Amino acid sequence: MSVLSFIKLSLLPLAASASLVMRQATGPSNPTLLPGNWSLAGCYTDTSTARTLAATNTVRSNMTVESCIAFCTTAGYTFAGVEFGQECYCDSTIQIPGVKVPLTDCSQPCAGNPSEICGGSGFLTVFASGQPSPQLVRTPQPDWTYQGCLTDSILNRTLTASVNIPVGVTAETCTAACQAAGGFTRAGLEDGRECWCGNSTNPIAINVSDDDCRQVCVANHNEYCGNANRIALYEFNAAGTPPPVLNCTADVANFTLLAVYNNPPQGFPASQPLRAVLVELVPNTFWTILSACTTCCSDWPFFSLENSVFFPRSTSNPTQSMASIGPTDGESPAFVASSPPFPGAQAYCAETPASGPPLLSFGGKSDSWSLCTNTTVNNADGRVDLVFEPVTNHPHYAFSSCNAVTLHVIQ
Repeated sequence: MSVLSFIKLSLLPLAASASLVMRQATGPSNPTLLPGNWSLAGCYTDTSTARTLAATNTVRSNMTVESCIAFCTTAGYTFAGVEFGQECYCDSTIQIPGVKVPLTDCSQPCAGNPSEICGGSGFLTVFASGQPSPQLVRTPQPDWTYQGCLTDSILNRTLTASVNIPVGVTAETCTAACQAAGGFTRAGLEDGRECWCGNSTNPIAINVSDDDCRQVCVANHNEYCGNANRIALYEFNAAGTPPPVLNCTADVANFTLLAVYNNPPQGFPASQPLRAVLVELVPNTFWTILSACTTCCSDWPFFSLENSVFFPRSTSNPTQSMASIGPTDGESPAFVASSPPFPGAQAYCAETPASGPPLLSFGGKSDSWSLCTNTTVNNADGRVDLVFEPVTNHPHYAFSSCNAVTLHVIQ
């Protein structure tokens, strides 16, 4: 046998083995040919206590991607998700706390078609129909306007009067029903199907992010109707009646901040002073947030407002410019001192109410602050920090620890 023949024979088993390995490595994949305009949206985290797609679901022993899409399409939703091989979930929005992860985290074969991927354990393969997302209606009826998303509970109702609406609950029908039921000036949508009315809100209700009120209305999948234990609040202001004029001052020098609880938690004082606490130090940059921490050191005990920019003031370095960054929903107000100086976010003012001291307002809201216990391990150590419109399932605090406060501007 020639050397060349020997080499060819020697390579044959290796080539066959490589081919076998390639066939064994071929697993399920995401289908590319889908009904209508449906397409792959990605792989998302999911938990049993806070579903990423929460509107409706089904479990089938013969589940496929196509059967899940068909189920969600019939139900009238724009997202379909498969998980754990045989579970199907539908919604018209990606709910908190679902986050997108690498596609490789979704790898479990579908029970009805092993060549397709149906998510995984705690991971959801999500498909989108291409239809527009639902809307949070801002002005459902003349003189009715959206006021924000608030907490609610069975034991402490934010609005006390429940109204039955046979044609189904939407922003339009609920506000009309509350107005007709006795001249109520406030209406609220909750849990996708509930309508609540009243003339005032329970003072212990907490203003939270609009993202917490994104449950699709059962009666109209183009609208949001609050959520479980979250009420989308609307208020009536009669035509020709001007809204109350609030004096909001954009310039205030040398003040302190006092966080006053709307409903003091057991064992807590009625109010707590706030200070700017250092949370990160990198070359040429300081980062601080507002906290009620009593043991944290702070070199910024005073504050000022200048042209609606919020500044902590240092005792050791009065010329240092640490300027405000506007907080997003669920986050703490933050400040940065950098070189060159950050110009600051122009959205703060001191609002003068009918009685009492001025209140710190951001983006026109003075009633959206809460104190929440920071659970970040080996960093915050249980520090109680200020949060703007807290959200559920935040990685740095438990929503159950958040308590609504107003911020008194003390000079």
